[in-house]
Amino acid sequence: MGVEFMKHIIHYVTTNFKKIFHTVCTEIISCIQGTALHFVLVAAFLGTLNHFLYFLSGQSPIIALFCPVNESVWEHLKLLYFPFLFVSIWEYLSLHPVVLPFFYCRYLGVLLGMFFTVSVFYTYSGILGRNFLILDILLFYSSVIFSFGMSEYISGKTRSPHETEPGFVVSLWLITSFFFFVFTCFPPDLPLFYSA
Repeated sequence: MGVEFMKHIIHYVTTNFKKIFHTVCTEIISCIQGTALHFVLVAAFLGTLNHFLYFLSGQSPIIALFCPVNESVWEHLKLLYFPFLFVSIWEYLSLHPVVLPFFYCRYLGVLLGMFFTVSVFYTYSGILGRNFLILDILLFYSSVIFSFGMSEYISGKTRSPHETEPGFVVSLWLITSFFFFVFTCFPPDLPLFYSA
């Protein structure tokens, strides 16, 4: 039964790929329209700059906390996370949305964006047997758009009781940043942290 179900799903996706792809892209674009395009572009630009900043800084230990220090998937999540955080702060200071729900939705958006990055990277590199630079670059830019889109999508949905608790919202961002800092200095012996 499970094999037949999977065959049905695969057949549905392959025969309706164009329609599904169009629907997903349309939905993401409509969600991003709530965010000014320049915030998305600045996050993409900062993420691109972030890729080279550690080596341009002479391998500064402070810069290492915010920028990739090797070619591991984990380190490359910093390309999305920290520029997204900094642009979200800038967006908040510019537009003055309600602070806690805004940063809560932005956090969920970037978290989903990082999950999207890891999932797509391991899926495509597993299928193709290796990764390709051009696909990695496209994946990064797609993840930026996906993160902003999901953040806007979530902001229009049912509210969580936790999003109005200042300690909870701030803790989410601080704990995730802390994990980036710690795992930069002491990476676990897991494939996610291996430098390619």
